[in-house]
Amino acid sequence: MCEFEYFYGQEADLFSFIRVPKLLFTDGRFKDLTSDAKILYGLLLDRMSLSIENNWFDKQGRVFIIYTIAEIVSTLGCANTKACNTLKQLIEVGLIEKDNKGQGKAQLIYVKKILSDCSEPREKRIQNKNSENQNSQKQNSQNDSSRIPESRTLEFSKPECINTENNNTDSNNTESVLFSSNPIKIYPPSGSISRNEEDRRDEKRGDSESELDEIIRTVHSNIDICSLEERYPLDSKLINEIADLMVDVLAGKADYYVVGGARKPEGLVKRQFEKLEYEHIAYVLDSLSRNTTEVRNTRQYLIAALYNAPLTIETHYETQVNHDMAMGQI
Repeated sequence: MCEFEYFYGQEADLFSFIRVPKLLFTDGRFKDLTSDAKILYGLLLDRMSLSIENNWFDKQGRVFIIYTIAEIVSTLGCANTKACNTLKQLIEVGLIEKDNKGQGKAQLIYVKKILSDCSEPREKRIQNKNSENQNSQKQNSQNDSSRIPESRTLEFSKPECINTENNNTDSNNTESVLFSSNPIKIYPPSGSISRNEEDRRDEKRGDSESELDEIIRTVHSNIDICSLEERYPLDSKLINEIADLMVDVLAGKADYYVVGGARKPEGLVKRQFEKLEYEHIAYVLDSLSRNTTEVRNTRQYLIAALYNAPLTIETHYETQVNHDMAMGQI
């Protein structure tokens, strides 16, 4: 058994945590979800903050994330099939929605909010609320116009009593408070944004989406993904996962990456990934095919392999040539 260190002083705030909504465990709609699916939903929610920082909004202003199957395998420590099935559970229950942008493009994921009452779509609830407000305003104006002014003497009006019977201080319904409002504050309340600001945000969202598309196109062009799929037809899925991982690293933000047990600055890792070309990915695929050891953290392993590819490819092939010459094979 490993001997872990105790927490001392302010170290109790050392780690970040994944928040999994309580409603996933108390609402009957989600009783068939596995624990892995609920944890995965928490991981997808956590990734939303990265999308907000990068302004990853579509033309309708909806936040999307990029979370590959390889990342699910790496994070949950499961097989590829189980990762796909876990993601499928969230899709079937309606908690997420996938948007396939087409062949060779990264798959976008929309994470949906869990509401205590989802009987009506958001647009219909807004329309009903607006209609009620209009009817209320119309009725108030009619009452005001028909009311006869009353003469009142100067006296202190009787203060309104507080109904303490309805003020249940013992119960604290945190679930309704949490899920009746948006836990991720992205936009101010409706109507408080000027038209010019909305236009600027639309432009910014369009720019961020075009920047992501540009990164995807650059990655696929640099590694010549079509040629790789022709050369390695059985590894087509792995090739696309590697491409998605490269896009995720180049488009995302991180304090550092762990490569071979050492922390590498984000900028250094991104510069290495920008150097990756067709021969580097082929080199990584060949190395993966020869690997016989168990890989527990697939994402970290692939990042390390891709990072080291431009640094070791020349030495590897030179050593291989020298070996073949010594053995008389050349």
